[in-house]
Amino acid sequence: MIKLFNANLMRLWKNSAFWGSMGVSLGMGLFMVVDSWRSAQESGGAWSSTVDAELFKYAAFIGILAAELIPLFFGTEYSDGAIRNKIIVGQSRLSIYFANLITGCAACVLCSAAYILGCAALGIPLLGWFTQPPALLLTALAGSLLMTAAFCAIFTFVTMNCARRSTSVVICLLGAFAAFIGAIVIHSMLEAPEFIQGYELSIGGQIVPAQPQPNPNYLTGAKRELYQLIFDLLPSGQSVQYCSLQFGDPARLMGLAAAVCAVFTGAGGLLFRRKNLK
Repeated sequence: MIKLFNANLMRLWKNSAFWGSMGVSLGMGLFMVVDSWRSAQESGGAWSSTVDAELFKYAAFIGILAAELIPLFFGTEYSDGAIRNKIIVGQSRLSIYFANLITGCAACVLCSAAYILGCAALGIPLLGWFTQPPALLLTALAGSLLMTAAFCAIFTFVTMNCARRSTSVVICLLGAFAAFIGAIVIHSMLEAPEFIQGYELSIGGQIVPAQPQPNPNYLTGAKRELYQLIFDLLPSGQSVQYCSLQFGDPARLMGLAAAVCAVFTGAGGLLFRRKNLK
């Protein structure tokens, strides 16, 4: 498997999709810092941001990059016969699957690193030094990288069990966008206030606050726990939390991300072993 991984890295180094993803990630890191700095300047100091607030916003788009990069990079292995050739020379199917999974994770980690380095290199001079505790930043880094690995496990599952590259690209991208939309919808439902503040017209003709009314859309009990579990389980839901550095139980998030990795890697490996490669 080490030889397969090394060969994948050599291909990755020459791959235009990978370098394009690296460039997009680096550019996004620089853009986020410049945009925050410009907003602070335009507000005259009324609004300000820190480099910490921008540092993990790569979590918002790393899933989209993975959904594009992994099927584009590995999808050609069916059409050009690379998988059959690897098996002919004695490589096992599981070795091929795991080598591709690790390569995809490494590529996405490098894209994440490009964002972080660009954001920190420009953000520290413009926005100042970090203000959050180091433990929080390290926890967010570890959690967001594990979340990235979960994305990679899902998209590798699709790519390695789909013989047509165009089909796997479409499935991965549509799935990624659908997951992000679903995460945003669930987040808005979880953030709905318990009471709705109304207003009424007083006797003197002034508009004054009325008695708060219960919000019928507020989630309670088992329903709220279920929606929170789905939100925490989805890598896209985790990305929303890491972007804003607002995550309640990082151990829970990392455990769920590891579970997603294990389930999709195990299922993908089993399906790939039985797949007809003719």
